[in-house]
Amino acid sequence: MSTADDVDAKPADNPPISTTNDDAIDDSNTTPTPPPTPPIFIQGLSVLSPRQNNSTLLPPQTDDVAVPLPPLRPEEPVASIRGALSEVLGFAHLTRYRLVVERLTEEQIERKERKRKETKQESEVVNGEKKVGSGNCWSPFTLRDAQVTISPSLKSLETGALLPGSPENSNAEEEELVLDEYGDLSALLPLLENDDKAVTNNVVSISSDNSKIILDASHLAIRVVLEKYDLASIRDHMMRVRQLLEGNAPYVTSLLGEEAPVESEEEEEIKVEEIEEKKGDTPEKKEAGEKQESGEDAETDEEKATKDADKEAEAEAEKQAQMEAIASALPTYAPDYDVLFESATQGGDLTNFYYLACGEEQTLLRLQKDRSDGQAAVNATGEWMEGNDTKENKKKGNGGGGRKKKSKGGKSNSNKGNTMDKEPMVEIERTLYNLNEATRVSSKVTLRLSGYHPPPAHRRVLGDLAYLEATLPDGSIVQVTAFPLGFYANRSTSSKFDPTPAVGSGSKDACYSHALLDCLLQRSKPFRTSWQSALNAAKERSDLLRELSLTEDSLHGIFRPVASTFPNNASGPAATTSGGMGMMMSTSPSTFLPRIDSMVVKPSWLVPLPAVEEGDMVGPQKSTWDHDGLHSLNGSRAEEELTSMFGMDVRGGGLRDWNEELQTAREMPVEIFGERIERARLVHKVLSDFGDASLAGVKAIFDGYIMPMNPNEPARSHVYLHNNIFFSRAVDTGLDTFKIIQGDGAAKKSASRDAHNMGVLHRLDIPGLHTLATVLVEYLGTRIVCQSVVPGILHGEKSHSLLYGAVETLSALQCDEEMHKLLESSIGEGCMVATRTIPAHPLTDERMDVIKKYRITPLPPLEDKENDKDGDEDDKDKLIQICGPMEMKGILGSDKRKYVLDCTRLTPRDANWVGKASGGTGCWGDHESSGTTGGAKKTKLVPSSLEDDEWMVCVLRPELVTNYAELKISKYLAEQVAEKRNGESEKVEKESSIADEPSAEPSADKKEEPIKAAEEKEVDVNETKKEAVEEESKTKESLAKIEEDYIRSLRYNVNVFLPYTRSIEPMDEESHEKLKQDEEEARKLARHLWDTVIPNFTKEIRSSSGNGLQLPVDGRSLTELIHQRGINCRYIGRLAELARKEEFDDVIASEKAAAPDNITDKTSAKKKAPRFRMPLCWLELLECEMVARAAKHVLDSYMMEQGGASSTAQVPAQTIASFLSALVSVGEESAAETERRTTSKVQSSVLDQEDMNALTLFGAGGNGGGVSSPIRGRDEIWSDIEREIGRRYRHTLSLYNTSGSKKDGGESRALYTPLLRRICQRSGIRLVAKHYDMGKKCVCGGGSGTSGLTASYPVAPTDILDILPLVKHAASVAGESFAPCSFNGNAGSTSLHVLLSDAKTVYEYGHANLSNGNVAVTLDYSQEASAMYQRVLDSPIHPQISKCLKLTAVAHYHKDEPELAIAAATKYLAVSISLSGFDSAEVLNAHLTMADILLGTGKIPEGVKHLRAAQFLMEFMAGKNYAGISSTYYRMGSHYYDAGKLEDALRFYKVAATRRSEDRMFDCLIARNSAGVLARLGQFKPAFDYEKKAYQLYVTFLGEEHDATKACSNTLIQLMKLAVEQEKRSKIQEKERVKENAADAVADQIRADEEAEEAQPKKKKKQNKKKSKK
Repeated sequence: MSTADDVDAKPADNPPISTTNDDAIDDSNTTPTPPPTPPIFIQGLSVLSPRQNNSTLLPPQTDDVAVPLPPLRPEEPVASIRGALSEVLGFAHLTRYRLVVERLTEEQIERKERKRKETKQESEVVNGEKKVGSGNCWSPFTLRDAQVTISPSLKSLETGALLPGSPENSNAEEEELVLDEYGDLSALLPLLENDDKAVTNNVVSISSDNSKIILDASHLAIRVVLEKYDLASIRDHMMRVRQLLEGNAPYVTSLLGEEAPVESEEEEEIKVEEIEEKKGDTPEKKEAGEKQESGEDAETDEEKATKDADKEAEAEAEKQAQMEAIASALPTYAPDYDVLFESATQGGDLTNFYYLACGEEQTLLRLQKDRSDGQAAVNATGEWMEGNDTKENKKKGNGGGGRKKKSKGGKSNSNKGNTMDKEPMVEIERTLYNLNEATRVSSKVTLRLSGYHPPPAHRRVLGDLAYLEATLPDGSIVQVTAFPLGFYANRSTSSKFDPTPAVGSGSKDACYSHALLDCLLQRSKPFRTSWQSALNAAKERSDLLRELSLTEDSLHGIFRPVASTFPNNASGPAATTSGGMGMMMSTSPSTFLPRIDSMVVKPSWLVPLPAVEEGDMVGPQKSTWDHDGLHSLNGSRAEEELTSMFGMDVRGGGLRDWNEELQTAREMPVEIFGERIERARLVHKVLSDFGDASLAGVKAIFDGYIMPMNPNEPARSHVYLHNNIFFSRAVDTGLDTFKIIQGDGAAKKSASRDAHNMGVLHRLDIPGLHTLATVLVEYLGTRIVCQSVVPGILHGEKSHSLLYGAVETLSALQCDEEMHKLLESSIGEGCMVATRTIPAHPLTDERMDVIKKYRITPLPPLEDKENDKDGDEDDKDKLIQICGPMEMKGILGSDKRKYVLDCTRLTPRDANWVGKASGGTGCWGDHESSGTTGGAKKTKLVPSSLEDDEWMVCVLRPELVTNYAELKISKYLAEQVAEKRNGESEKVEKESSIADEPSAEPSADKKEEPIKAAEEKEVDVNETKKEAVEEESKTKESLAKIEEDYIRSLRYNVNVFLPYTRSIEPMDEESHEKLKQDEEEARKLARHLWDTVIPNFTKEIRSSSGNGLQLPVDGRSLTELIHQRGINCRYIGRLAELARKEEFDDVIASEKAAAPDNITDKTSAKKKAPRFRMPLCWLELLECEMVARAAKHVLDSYMMEQGGASSTAQVPAQTIASFLSALVSVGEESAAETERRTTSKVQSSVLDQEDMNALTLFGAGGNGGGVSSPIRGRDEIWSDIEREIGRRYRHTLSLYNTSGSKKDGGESRALYTPLLRRICQRSGIRLVAKHYDMGKKCVCGGGSGTSGLTASYPVAPTDILDILPLVKHAASVAGESFAPCSFNGNAGSTSLHVLLSDAKTVYEYGHANLSNGNVAVTLDYSQEASAMYQRVLDSPIHPQISKCLKLTAVAHYHKDEPELAIAAATKYLAVSISLSGFDSAEVLNAHLTMADILLGTGKIPEGVKHLRAAQFLMEFMAGKNYAGISSTYYRMGSHYYDAGKLEDALRFYKVAATRRSEDRMFDCLIARNSAGVLARLGQFKPAFDYEKKAYQLYVTFLGEEHDATKACSNTLIQLMKLAVEQEKRSKIQEKERVKENAADAVADQIRADEEAEEAQPKKKKKQNKKKSKK
């Protein structure tokens, strides 16, 4: 048995990188490394109910409740045990207690063992029926006999208390062992190791070469000992009771869980035999094989042939059965079904969005069929949403879940797979809703502080801590007194104060208890009934969720709650679904909280419509939604709002010093892997908490709770200090601080660039260079900068010093030598920033005069007084060197750390956006003057000049700088290699010429020279060789110096083309020449972007079908793609012009190819009609993104006119609804058209003008400061948007708001649904999922003159659910921009960069091995990288983990492990949805990956489901012209064709033909497959037409001699013959049919004639008879 010291020395977690044990002693070098210490587990522990006094009537531990614990490691924190007890029945309502270790008696051990054997039977009893301790539902262990003691830590304050470790204390009587709340269970090891009853056993562990040590602790137990309250703990206890009443009723009785028992040897042998049987290696087969090898019972050839034939027949029959099963499982669509999703993607019907986005199309069809059949009406009976009184629950009894309890056999795993089939999703959600309502007792019981709180002085000295008021289910109000020992009911009423204990019998008694819940349960019988029902419902809900977790996959576990129409169906405490999104319900969920917010990290822009009326919840087609119907009365919610601390932790003993925490975490050691993990964890934790605190602080500022530090200045200049976070607005605050830019637009852009560059420095992780935690929050047009505080900057000049740059405008720039070296080695080398000489006073005299004239009184400067020249004339011509932007500041804080601030540029300014007169390239002017605009006319909306304050912040992308540098380096190396080869060849030629030169005969005089001269010559030769070696060494050093100088020459000056700066020419001519060279290099780089990068990128887009480039599917992926190529978003207009020109060229080429005189000239047709066409979706996405970005800026300006993010802003929903209505429309309705629309159909979901006016009060307050009406007409809105597009992108729209937005067929190409989605995402707008009539006329209400709300159409103010803030974290992953988040949630902290280079290296190595075909290594490294990230994050929700899961899925697929690949792909899809929502490029790729794996492994129906989801997302996000849509429909048709469903296959082929493909050869493929399907259907004439179309395309692009063309020609001939034969047969059949019809007609005529002839004689006879009678 190992000692306690060994256990303490062992780390808690084994790192993935193996390390050696330095403390191990090895006597010989040949001794192998000892095996690692086996893990230790403590088994047999249990938690006992609260300790009772000895005066109780029963023995002390007779009725103790013991909660068994699973085997635990000694490193298990005690806090985790307390957290687990918060979910256990009888312990969940306890908050003030400590845990002590008790030694059990023999009798207690026997009783405990007997109860342990009965655990299985007891676990089958519903917790609500199994009472705790007695027949009542309250705990008997918190009543009068409960022992309530003072905290042991407070005993040290007693006079004469013994200090720990003193001799008196060691001789004293041994005290009980108290488990430290912040410690672990290692304190139990001395008790177990020194005890004879501790037993050590070696059992088989998880790994085959290790064993685990189990310490038997069944003779010990952990006792709960209640402690006295103070006022803070009273508040915590009341909050805990509120949580329990809000639907978190406990249900757990045991913490053992469902552990797999240790298998015996016999069971293991049986399992091995079963595995061998599955593999086919049974003993009988082995014996038969041995006999066959030995020659016994050898079969004849005839028998073998017969058996082989039988096997082939069986295999063929099995294959046929599989195909039939696949065909029956494939979805079938009605002929009139909308296969193209046009109603959702083009018609604006967003009601069914989440069904289609998840591939649950068949579920949607079933729900719609149930509704049409009337089954939904039957399911909808009952007043399920009648307030919150759970009438339906009362009718059904005991929680009213409406779910029948299953038998014991029904809970087995074998039967769980059928549960979902028997209970549809609607029924499951209905059951879950009813159970949640049954557990939510807060609708009947209200708990709050009493009006008599706080206690008066004379009652405080008597022990009263607080007074509470509880409203019970029967309507009675109970006043409760809280004192140190617990709670009791007092005699106070609403009109009389009497806090003394109540006197009476039974429930009229004071009902004392240490727990508030037990006190109230004793007091009220209706409360006991409700609580009993809540316990029963909590148990049933737990069983249901556990069953769902076993039957649902990750995707369905996310989809079901999102698509459900039942509101607030949270999962309760510790109830986890397969998606991992289970969470405790909110303290105050009595309002509408979109369930999708608990499924995804970033709030979705589209919120599913909840149901509030009878009949609305069945299926996805809801009719109405009352916003106020889901918001109920809750005093606790109001109390929490008033007591909010806005992100501050006042209980922690002081405000958090964010900067110190961050810098301390960054300075942690990183020598070993474990240290790097801990460092990354702490950095991520601090930055995540900082983001949440910043968001809470911004909300408090907007609500007016925080006063500014400078209240006497204008609001735009206000700065705030809250929770040790500095808040300021990103606006131009004036001329006080040193800056180059001016204007609010430039200030907002500069703040964003600064945050981006801070993120770059954070990811570089440079030792010694410190950055501040920075977060940007934008809300309703206002951008707030949140930063941690530099130490000492708020405590005067002497506590810090300025090392770099300047703070005040008139001060000289500083340059500390050490700081400069640090920046040069970090920013200079890491970001390719050059060091240059600039004036210490860089601003021009004119600018300085303006500043001196208009600036206000400056704040105290940061510089020391001895260095503060303040613009003295003596220092005017001083020069300094700077590495970085001249606005950047370097500050030495009071903590002696060097901080960098205001790093606004790390790349040069874009010369293309600089006027030619100011040194720019003039590309825009030359381009616009040439008139080559790709078919789009330039109008007055495009400014004629580039003079704009915002363009001063426009810099080049770092990706462009890196790519251009790599291009120059490769060119330089090629030149060096060529030069070296040329030099070597010249040297060889020279040596050969010297060797070939004939030597002259020596003269007689020279022969007679003395020998001494020869010796001197030999010495000279040796010296020459030595000099040659030295020269070669110097040459190498010189070459190395040249290469280093060349690398340094690639760095760029980031201070070029700056306005208002002085010329350095009079002071330093050399620096001036260098500046000219820097400007020329910047111009070359900008021209490279204009002339090379952008045109080449357009060509790459054109040939994307051939080069494998996946086109972006939405604005975000578009932005990421062009950023990867080094193109800024302001060049979207240039890209759109090139795209339109390419489309125009395609039209011309197609027209020439279709000309009659060119049909026979196949060569010219091939030249005029290239194989690849420009994707139409490219121009559509570019213009959609331009409109969305410009619309966001216009909407921000409208919001600022109303007060911005201030709480005094007027009705923002009205402005937004009118704005969105104008965006998705083609014109504005007249009054007559509006009248016809509103009277022609019933629109129950749209409120009319009268209903709008009744929503709120208008017309009060007079003029209110003269604020104009925020409502604008459609023409005015589009005019502002087009003007903004012309200014930002220098482009004129061709698809939106213009008559030229028509395609050849007259159909508009404007993407209204993607535009609505994108503008909502970029502005934080949340809409309800309903039908919006897009692409039609709208109603905006501009100029209506109404003082109330306007019933705008198609988007109404009531459709705006919320407006979210947008957050940008400087430490986020690369490429992450502003992301929407909720003021009640996190600030997108899951996307923070993980500061762990090991994980990135491992992932990249695994990805590289996948490219090389080393799948096994890829799998190992991808899983290891994922484990590293999860150790840092404690969560799988992160972009890097998503990439690891995708790599794992692909590796498993290539390794032929389909089940593992599917499992990993499912996780990848679930994580992608949690990260970016249901509609994103990442989720689309995840669906396609899932479809590829499922289809590749033979799971065709499941793969088709994800393929349909991908098709919908493509159509929804990118429009019907997206490049990849046609291929997905073609794949669908191919799978239906393989399954034998020819009609469905032909339908999808035809759909694929309607979607434009950029590769014309793909049209050939579709046509040939369509011809094959038609041929199998016997329709040879249409098949011939399709095959003829394919042949013509083959001839055009491949030529007549190509194999594919010849094969197509042969098929065409065969089809022609079959078509002719079929036509002949049809004609013959038609002739025969005509002959038969003619023959039948003749026969009928003959028969008629014969009948007429027969009738004629009879008639004559009758006439003759009549005549004879006469």
